[in-house]
Amino acid sequence: MDTIQNYKCPCCGAPLVFDAESQNLHCESCENTFPLETMQQMAEGSADSGGASKYDWEHYEPRSFEDTNEVTLANYSCPSCGAEITGDDTLGSTVCPYCGNSTIVKGQFEGTLRPDYIIPFKLNKKMAIAAFEGDFKNAPFLPDSFKNKKKIEEMAGVYVPFWMFDCDCDAAVTYNAERVTAWSDANYNYTKTDYYKLFRSGSIGFANIPVDASKKADNTYMEAVEPFNYKDAVEFSGAYLSGFLADKYDVNAEDSIERANERVKNSTIEAFNDTTNRYTAVIPESSRVGFSNGKIRYSLLPVWMLNIKYMDKMYKFAINGQTGKVVGEYPVDNGKKWKYFAKVAAAAYVAAAAIGWLLLH
Repeated sequence: MDTIQNYKCPCCGAPLVFDAESQNLHCESCENTFPLETMQQMAEGSADSGGASKYDWEHYEPRSFEDTNEVTLANYSCPSCGAEITGDDTLGSTVCPYCGNSTIVKGQFEGTLRPDYIIPFKLNKKMAIAAFEGDFKNAPFLPDSFKNKKKIEEMAGVYVPFWMFDCDCDAAVTYNAERVTAWSDANYNYTKTDYYKLFRSGSIGFANIPVDASKKADNTYMEAVEPFNYKDAVEFSGAYLSGFLADKYDVNAEDSIERANERVKNSTIEAFNDTTNRYTAVIPESSRVGFSNGKIRYSLLPVWMLNIKYMDKMYKFAINGQTGKVVGEYPVDNGKKWKYFAKVAAAAYVAAAAIGWLLLH
């Protein structure tokens, strides 16, 4: 015997009963009526979106770096923050790109894991400095130390390690939505609110979802400095490291999967959200994301890094080495700020006094 499906009112939660006269489901509590077909669709949509999300990634087997004498490399370690980076053996004085420490210990190159691909730097140091200087012009009350050319030139170009995730996604999302309509007549203002239950399902593919693979790199900064243009990605060659630093990954692919899952799910829901813009308010209720053909690759992406200390705090900046996008928090020189407001207040006082004198005379 088939299981009897019981439907509850989406408005008040009371049981719905079949009304023979209208051939619809009726709520005796709030007096709303719903077509049977609509309630069946709602039940199916809730079942689709209410399941557990499933993620399936392939196991990644890293490759060893083979020295092909394209460029002579050395290992550099920072005694301050513990960063271990690789760079051209001909680099002169090196400043740690992560903490700004100027005492970097140079050692014998011991090899690393070979990336699957690399996006070469498009911005040289001069161009990166110009991007930074153009960005800080919009920062109010910036301390003069941030305009110090010598300090800015300590900027370091670093290839930051990322795990790249590709997948085909199948998802279903349920939303509660509202549409507000307002109008007026000669006597009153009216507002009408309609409530909806929305369902979205479909397939979407993702390529090159990046997850920072370095513990030293700030994840917030690394995500904010995106996006990169992956059309410029090329097969890795040690020659691209000439004149730059390259961080070694210390977060393996398996430990990055949880963050990749989160980014996949958020990006999927965001893409589905774009189909609900006809409503005044839309709130996701439940979602299910599953995917297949999950692939993982190891890559190096170009980032210029700069550390500037002000008032016992180190301010960090990251500049996309491909696009020139600048990410970072600027400090405020309180002396400049109060001097500015004092001038504004003095000008306002003079203007008020002049207006008062004119009114009296």
